[in-house]
Amino acid sequence: MKAIGGLPIERTPLNLQCTGKIDCGNYTIEKILYQSQPNFYVTAVLYIPNGITSPQPTVMFVHGHADNAKAYPTYQKVCIDLVNNNFVVMAIDPPGQGERFQYFDPESGDRIIGGCTTEHTYAGLQFTLNGASIARHFIWDTIRGLDYLESLPEVDPLRIGLTGNSGGGTQSSFLMISEPRFAAAMPCTFIMTLESYMKTGQPQDSEQIVPGCFVHGPDHDEYITAIAPKPVRVGAVAYDFFPIEGAIEAVNRAKKVYALYNAESRLDMIISPHSHQYSPELRQACVNFFKQHFRGESPDFRTEDPEVLSDSDLWVTPNGQILDLYSDSKTVFDLNRERVSQIEIQLRGVTELRQSIEEVLGVVGDRDQPIYPRIISDQVIDGYRTEKIFFFSQPNIVVTGIMIHPKHDIEVIQTDLVIFEKGTNQIPDMRDWLEQRLADGHRIFVYDLRGIGAVEMRPVNRNNHPHSTAYKLASDAIMLGISTLGLRVFDVLRGYDYLHSRPDVAVVGLYGLQKGAVYAYFAGALEDRFASLEFEDLLISYRNLAETRYYDQEHYNLEIAAWGILQEFDLPDLLPCFNNRIFRVITSRNANGDMAPSMSN
Repeated sequence: MKAIGGLPIERTPLNLQCTGKIDCGNYTIEKILYQSQPNFYVTAVLYIPNGITSPQPTVMFVHGHADNAKAYPTYQKVCIDLVNNNFVVMAIDPPGQGERFQYFDPESGDRIIGGCTTEHTYAGLQFTLNGASIARHFIWDTIRGLDYLESLPEVDPLRIGLTGNSGGGTQSSFLMISEPRFAAAMPCTFIMTLESYMKTGQPQDSEQIVPGCFVHGPDHDEYITAIAPKPVRVGAVAYDFFPIEGAIEAVNRAKKVYALYNAESRLDMIISPHSHQYSPELRQACVNFFKQHFRGESPDFRTEDPEVLSDSDLWVTPNGQILDLYSDSKTVFDLNRERVSQIEIQLRGVTELRQSIEEVLGVVGDRDQPIYPRIISDQVIDGYRTEKIFFFSQPNIVVTGIMIHPKHDIEVIQTDLVIFEKGTNQIPDMRDWLEQRLADGHRIFVYDLRGIGAVEMRPVNRNNHPHSTAYKLASDAIMLGISTLGLRVFDVLRGYDYLHSRPDVAVVGLYGLQKGAVYAYFAGALEDRFASLEFEDLLISYRNLAETRYYDQEHYNLEIAAWGILQEFDLPDLLPCFNNRIFRVITSRNANGDMAPSMSN
């Protein structure tokens, strides 16, 4: 719970509305609208069997990453099979899906950011900065839906189950650990082990990234054991990108805990011979699981192919979007911005600030280890002596750089450690700047931090921005309790160590551009031996990034973020670390990319 920023404390009025009903013969669908938090509207449908005369077992269906969520045909079929077997079923649109697009233009009817996973990751960055996760709202929306279910005469509050696949498997897992009222659960196509998924190279969108989980847990078997000894059936598919081997390992681990309760029969696993989906076999297994454990009935249901409704048939709102209906509707961005506005950072001394930077960013490594540089080329290019160099900033981490010397008739006054956003790949674009700097007597070391320039990581998946390889690795770092930001800051510090070790270097300055300015800024705050510090196109503040609804995701993403950074400090708070040195912010930018007032004076 700490990793996702906790849950909202107050159960505010739901202000529930039923906006319509559909008679489907054997059952009725009610269209439900409620507020899980004030002005944070949730759309849902409730499937109720016709003709029931007593409270029935009920299933909460949570959705995977289908843009139309509750209207997605595969998900409708699960709900229909359940209601046709006399289960009440509630299906809720998550944020960014169904009728709850979070970045939507009512005038044009268009999405502004992209599909549901893109929305989740876009908003998720701002939650990360605040020491939270967008997942807290997925969970709370469902908990408040559960509050509503318990109030219905058709629902037996002691027999409420939970299921969902993919992103719905994620939500199911989180709810198994956070909501004790669920009496049984069937998470599908998500349960695995953290290590098994890391090895696939595949990314996950923001709500699936649990900060520090590799260090503090939970691993996926712990989602299962959190609900023990209640019945759990894990649904898996053999051809999933969530590795089936990891799913089997997680279930086998959890079985050891169930054995302590003498409840081995309450945990099992179904493997369907399909790719990633809530397959017909899993749908059938779901109905039989709840029949068996909620009614004591024989698991003899056989699914067919039930007819589904259109998206618009299931609309709770007139035009299919909350933001098109309520001008006062809040989004996840609004809720996070409210929390950010309440942050009050305490003033601290330089020593304490530097310690906090290292802890929050995860600046880890041994700077006392000697550096053994390899100068693989030393030649004159366009009249400038140019060295190509690589070394290890820490074990197994290669960094590279190009040292460019002023022409022989110019006296060297300083060596600059230069951090471009794209490293040495940016040299052609920065030629004029470099030549002016060289003419002024600056020796220049253009430095490639890990994953940048000549050491840019090779793609480990087929995804492009925003779920690229860089994003995937930054997510892994967050789950390890560190950050790409902290790792690259350490590389900058090792760049200083290398320059300091050279006999021809006396005075070292630091320059950073764009993302490189962020890495350089933190390194400069930690290392007071940089004689001068210059930053260009530096982000004005993390608070500005968290409070900007539409920010520049190309430049400001998880590569320059650390979980909970805003709870401890912001960029302007670190200015005391630069006292008594030449310090210049040439240009600053707001999170939307516009020029901002400079921090320097």
